[in-house]
Amino acid sequence: MNNNRRKIPKSVWLPIVLTIYFLGMAIYFGPQLIKEGETTRFILVSVAEIAIIILVRLFYKRKERNNP
Repeated sequence: MNNNRRKIPKSVWLPIVLTIYFLGMAIYFGPQLIKEGETTRFILVSVAEIAIIILVRLFYKRKERNNP
C-alpha cells in the first residue's frame, strides 16, 4: 500500500468540481437562453456562480490555513 499519497485540499478540488459543473450547465443551457433573448439572465447567473466559486475557494483556503 502507498501511504505517501497527499490528500488534495478541499480548497482545490471543490472549486474545480463546481467549475466543471458551471461549465457544463453554461454549455447545455446557455445557447437556449441566448436564443430566447435572455442574455442578461445568462450573464447574471454566470457572474453569480463565478463569484460563489471564488468565495468557496477563499473560505476553504482560510479555513485550511487556520486549522493545519
